[in-house]
Amino acid sequence: MKYTIRHETRCHFDSPASFSIRNLRITPREEAGLRIENWRVSTPGRSSCSLDTWGNTTHLLTLTEPHENVRILVTGVVDVPDEAVSHFGQGDSPLAPQIYLASTQLTSVDAALAKFSHQHLKQPPQSIDMVLAMLEVLREELLPMPSGGEALRGAAASFGRGRATLPDQVHVLIAACRAAGLPARFVSGYQLGDASHKRASEYAWADVWLEAEGGWVSVDARRAQLASGRQVRLAVGRDYLDACPMRSIHQGGGHEEVRVSVQAA
Repeated sequence: MKYTIRHETRCHFDSPASFSIRNLRITPREEAGLRIENWRVSTPGRSSCSLDTWGNTTHLLTLTEPHENVRILVTGVVDVPDEAVSHFGQGDSPLAPQIYLASTQLTSVDAALAKFSHQHLKQPPQSIDMVLAMLEVLREELLPMPSGGEALRGAAASFGRGRATLPDQVHVLIAACRAAGLPARFVSGYQLGDASHKRASEYAWADVWLEAEGGWVSVDARRAQLASGRQVRLAVGRDYLDACPMRSIHQGGGHEEVRVSVQAA
């Protein structure tokens, strides 16, 4: 099914910023059956395009003149498989899956999370059914929280407090998998509405490497199920910071307010 996507990001500073840099990961990855028909990233001033370490298309936007507002507009058409493609082997990544066993600050485990992981994932053979069963338990123990304005806490802190934003729910899943010896990576993208609803939203889920399943399997941590067929993959990485749609730094400007709108038809 084809979707026309419009993704607008508006950034506003309290006072003029003298300088800002933005790393944008807002171009879909052509994997899991998804294909791009056309895609355009419009930024104020010129941005340079490249591939990062994880195989994501990135745009680097540098603004050196004083500015209070930044508007980034993405428009394009993608062809998403009618049937969900949650299993897709090695994919297009040149990296060995074992690179995603390395812990980061956001995916480190403490004693409690390590114990939980070993209880639910350590027994071989590790399968997707085992991962999904663990997520069902997490749904009872980890209260979902809205992501807007909430700081990232990471896997161990979120598990310990019993509630988490969507990115941190994914971090808990990734950390538990890595603690059990399963490579896992963060995925950012869009969650699309059904054919009768012209809407979309930024979303996040995980890929887990399972030898018994033939490679990468996409898992929706919030819904405790395989990733659906109405998701568009933008970027992957070790955690949210590697894969989020935008990271920025700036000089001056005071507080920065970011508003995001995503539409799909």
